[in-house]
Amino acid sequence: MAALAHRFPDDLFDLDHRAEPHACEVPMRSTAGLGERRFTAWRGRSGRRYVASVFAIGDDHALGFTDAVLLAVSEDRRVLAARDSGPFGVEAALMRWRQAVLSAGAREIHVHLLAEDGSSRRAALLDLMPEA
Repeated sequence: MAALAHRFPDDLFDLDHRAEPHACEVPMRSTAGLGERRFTAWRGRSGRRYVASVFAIGDDHALGFTDAVLLAVSEDRRVLAARDSGPFGVEAALMRWRQAVLSAGAREIHVHLLAEDGSSRRAALLDLMPEA
């Protein structure tokens, strides 16, 4: 019986895993035709890819998610800070964090919701957060 093979486009599974010295944004081709930018992807230092929803810095919806990875992103597309939203979404702490990253130059908050548990979120944070 002959084996079936199919070659998928390179960006479908995003198999290019070259390690980078810092996290970098990798815009998603599948959303390029949309009028607004609602989703993006980030490649961590490990080469792993993280899909995220994009919110303006003042959009309170960005802080309403629990168990999410939050990225504070500058106008020049750099991750300035990253944090776990936590299981309870402690509003006061998240508001203070947003005020601090706004003062540091953040213009957007990117929310990664696909990390399934605390250890996955910690791994994503370590991979995406800027080095000190």
